[in-house]
Amino acid sequence: MKSPLDLALYFLKFRSRSIFEIRQKLKSKNVSEEEIAKTIDVLIRNDFLDDIKFAKAFVHDRNLFKPSGNYLLKMELKQLGVDENIIEDCLINQNEGELAKLALESKYRYRDAEFTKQASFLQRRGFNLNIIYKITNKKID
Repeated sequence: MKSPLDLALYFLKFRSRSIFEIRQKLKSKNVSEEEIAKTIDVLIRNDFLDDIKFAKAFVHDRNLFKPSGNYLLKMELKQLGVDENIIEDCLINQNEGELAKLALESKYRYRDAEFTKQASFLQRRGFNLNIIYKITNKKID
């Protein structure tokens, strides 16, 4: 059987992970809480695990490949077990207007679509209504 450290390193081999994800993976492999704590401590000390770096990279990558609003990013990071304060720090400098424009430009079928289709698409991507109205040049009634 592989050691908990080997399991965690194998899991980290594919992409960076949050501490919560590593903990859940090791639990699923029936590793004791004591061993999980030791493994996570070793990974943190050797700079393999860092929720701040993970969250920043997650937000950067998501905005590069699939621009999303703060709401969606916040929900996804919460599901990955990232602390609320870290999430807020990562999202504080987001320019949601620019990201919403990029999101619309990235999907050809929405570029010249009617407002309701654009708005629906942007809402699914986690953008709030104020941003949607602003970038589609619609007036809020």
